[in-house]
This record gives sequence, C-alpha cells and structure tokens, in this order.
Amino acid sequence: MASIEIGAWQSLPSEGGEQLAFDGERMAVAGSARLCVWQGKTRLATVDALSPSPGAPRFVGERVYWGPGFVDLHSGAYTRLEYAAPLVRPGDGEHPHVYAWSTLGDRLLGSYTTGDRQHPVRVALFNVGDANKVATLWNGGGLAPQAAWLGRRAAVAGFSNPQVFDFSGKRIAEIALDGAIVVAFDATTAERRLIAVDQNRALAWVDTERWTILDRWPGPWLHGAVSPDGRFVAVLEPWGKLHFACLEGDRLRFAGQTAADPNAVALALTPNRIATVGGGEVRWASLMVECDRASSP
Repeated sequence: MASIEIGAWQSLPSEGGEQLAFDGERMAVAGSARLCVWQGKTRLATVDALSPSPGAPRFVGERVYWGPGFVDLHSGAYTRLEYAAPLVRPGDGEHPHVYAWSTLGDRLLGSYTTGDRQHPVRVALFNVGDANKVATLWNGGGLAPQAAWLGRRAAVAGFSNPQVFDFSGKRIAEIALDGAIVVAFDATTAERRLIAVDQNRALAWVDTERWTILDRWPGPWLHGAVSPDGRFVAVLEPWGKLHFACLEGDRLRFAGQTAADPNAVALALTPNRIATVGGGEVRWASLMVECDRASSP
C-alpha cells in the first residue's frame, strides 16, 4: 500500500498569486499582476507587472522568469522583454493568456488574443536575447491556450489537442487529448513524461518521445503536478481535496487523498514538499509519499 504524510501547513498572503514554483527552500508565487519570491517567510523579491503576466514562474539559477521578463534575485532588478509584451494598437491591442518559460530561461512562449477578427489568436515563441528571432506558432482562429510548456527539446501549446513545436516553429506532433480547457502542464526533471490537466475532465500522462497518452486519470481536477523524480502525481479537486497517484509501469495508480485549502486553485510539488495557492493565501508543508513498486520516468 502507498502511504502519504503531510506535515503542518504554514501560510503567507498570496498577494494575488495563482501559480507557484519551487526551487529548494525558495518559492515563487505569481499572479497576473505581481510576483513574490520567498525563502521560508523571508521575502526575497517583489515585482509588479507592467502588463498582464499570466502563467507559472520558473526558477533558473538566481533568476525567476515570469511574464515577459525575469527578476534577478541578487539585485532585485526586473528585466522586461519588450518584444514579448502584448502588442498595443490605438483603441485596441492584444491580451496575454499565458507565458511559459523554458527550462534554461532561453526561450519564452506567449499566447494572446489579438483583437483581429480574421486572426484572433497568436501564439509566439521568443528567443531571449534576439528580438528579431520570433517564431509564430499559431496565427488564426480557435481559443487562445490558457496553458503552455517549454522543455529542452520542444514547446507545447495547450489547445484542446495540444500542439507540439520544435524551436524553429515547425509543428512536430499533436497530443490526442480531445480536451476542453487545458489548464496546466508539468514535467519530470528528465522531461521524458509530461502531465496535461484538462479542467474538470481528466489528467493525461504523456510520453514526450512519441507525444502519446500513456494513461488518463478522470476527475473534476482544477490543477495538477508531477513530482520531479516522476514517482507520483497530485491533483487538486474543488472544495479542498488533494488526490495522489503513484506511477507503476507508466500507469497511474490511486494512492490516496487528503484535505486541502478549499480555496486552492493551483499546487506545486518537490519530492518532499507541497504548496497550494488560492483565496488570497499560499500554504506549504512537508510531504512524504511512499509508492510500492513505482517506476521513475
């Protein structure tokens, strides 16, 4: 039998945060308007957005990447990539739906509604440091992706069937999710496996070599995450429930559930910590999940 132990919860105001990221003992809490970086209960940095900045933050060394820019944790200075900001036109302009940063902080994906009736959605891949190197991944109809993921080899845009692109902008695969609203992606450290959360429908466990779905976990999920070592996943159900599943032979096996903040809308994991955010509060605790015979993708 699998076992789950969660320690005493600690909390801080989220200051509008709706997304989380861990880096050891450091935690970044981000909303569309503000980023806060903490080590325990010590504030390391705060940045207010110059334009809407939806999407999860990402630690890379001593920087936190968020929105169309990054903050240096040594100096506290925020650098904005003006060429990745939403385009503004007289009386109109773009609205960003998600920004997703690459593992190394060298690329950024942005998803926007454009205000253009003929091409209402734009998804672009930006090469950091080269304002002239922008790959247009999508410029057309549909719903703008609310989630995206960038790894070392590919970019994934969260359409109902997520689209996979190489870094030249060429579409290389489609994940046959047949989803409604994809709200989250998360990958193992090795990036051999990826989860995709289709809101209120299912979590999909994806092979990133073939971009095929290995297993699905149906449920009314708001958000989800995979442990960096690929041993287990956690999903958040509305009204305060956390569910865990262990990975066995690339299959998701239910491991148990526990109570969570009923206002939580997103979560983040390390092998031994968990955090949730929502309702004006970020909460974190120690975590131990023991999985029998679990593989580690």
